[in-house]
Amino acid sequence: MATKKNMVKINKEVQEAVSRLNVDMTGIARINDHKGTKLAKDALNLLPSAKSIVVMGMEIWPEFLDLTSPERIAGAANLNDLYRRHCDSLGGRLTGAAYEVARASRKAGLKALPLGYGGPSVDGRFLEPVISYKQAAEAAGLGRIGMSSLLLTHRFGPRVVLSACLTEAVLEPDKIIEERICRYCNVCVGKCPAHALGRPAPGEAYLLNKFACRTYVDAAGGCSECMRVCPIASPRYNK
Repeated sequence: MATKKNMVKINKEVQEAVSRLNVDMTGIARINDHKGTKLAKDALNLLPSAKSIVVMGMEIWPEFLDLTSPERIAGAANLNDLYRRHCDSLGGRLTGAAYEVARASRKAGLKALPLGYGGPSVDGRFLEPVISYKQAAEAAGLGRIGMSSLLLTHRFGPRVVLSACLTEAVLEPDKIIEERICRYCNVCVGKCPAHALGRPAPGEAYLLNKFACRTYVDAAGGCSECMRVCPIASPRYNK
């Protein structure tokens, strides 16, 4: 049985592995700090002995995002493909980072569950993921969920892709961002081609018709308008 001194050493080794990750953003949430929330319940459903959630993010480059369009012309080149390949490239690094945290945990004798790029399994009846990367990132101090339903960060706005790792290591949590990042400017609502976004009710971060959004994205072969038009940390608005 590990002694308290050994556990401190083990936790420190995993914490150091997180600090060495080659990604743009990392954040840590301690599950006990969020006891009773949906995030904590979902995390413990996946790994009942989990103590911490490590969330990793990479910036989506605006050069690729600016090429995207929700409109399709039959036979024409779909520039959305370039954006998707860019995200897949970032996603490879994010998945690798999640496994690095898991390997450091397992090397220390702790269980871990890496959750790679692309998100976890989704309940198709409600379009609900088994765990929300955005909620985990918010709890880990990486940003705040905005009116678009996207995670907004101070540094990159909504232009981020995420991965995560659940671990038994007790890691030092990052401070939650308390202030609002979203300007509630309504740009994402007005520009949504699926009309899936609306003005949220008081106390709610966003209002999203997930089924309208998914149906449109599937029919159009992709849509990133809410991300593309957001003014938060956008080079298009902040030159």
